[in-house]
Amino acid sequence: MNNSDRTRVRNYKKSSAPRLRWTPELHDRFVEAVHNLGGKTKATPKRIMQMMAVKGLNISHIKSHLQMYRSMKKSMDSDEFLAIQNYKQKESEYITLFSPLR
Repeated sequence: MNNSDRTRVRNYKKSSAPRLRWTPELHDRFVEAVHNLGGKTKATPKRIMQMMAVKGLNISHIKSHLQMYRSMKKSMDSDEFLAIQNYKQKESEYITLFSPLR
């Protein structure tokens, strides 16, 4: 085996799915779907996608976000996670109540 054969790097293959920006609203729909399906361990990407019913959302988007969601929840203590979710909810209620009238 030649030395140059061992140092080769596999070519990068870019995903065909366009990049998706997960807005807070889209993430909330995702979390609601996961919760309705029995939690992060029972929810499958296909069922989450069906429950969310968002046009343009691919299974690859769901798989990637579910993987991130599972690892994020695993690394956080459940009380800390709930506190953050509660804070986000109160913050959005505050913004709604005190936004300027148009």
